[in-house]
Amino acid sequence: MSIQDKVKAAAKNVEGKIQETIGNVTGDSNDQLEGKAKQVEGNARDKAADVGQGIDDAKDDATSGGSVDKVKAAAKNVEGKAQDTFGRLTDSPEDQLAGKAKQAEAEVQNAAGDVKNKVKKMTN
Repeated sequence: MSIQDKVKAAAKNVEGKIQETIGNVTGDSNDQLEGKAKQVEGNARDKAADVGQGIDDAKDDATSGGSVDKVKAAAKNVEGKAQDTFGRLTDSPEDQLAGKAKQAEAEVQNAAGDVKNKVKKMTN
């Protein structure tokens, strides 16, 4: 995923906000609902771009001799972002919380991988 994907997601979100606002001003419930739907789509696209970036980061770590910890951390982060996004889309606070917990766990695992890589470089 790229910056272009993030920009498209933001544009869809803004489009939805505008349409929802028009619906609010005119009292058109169709515009309100369609606007909200576009915002959900924009948010989902944004999260998909984040997940795609996490996958790309994991691939980079794996192919550049990154530690196993860093690769596992990247995978855990992708899993957490996906679960958090699912929770947002389904209004499930439990999935959102579990997703955020996995992302936090990934940060710790990534930091451990950084430390191991630094130690390895110092001893070589």
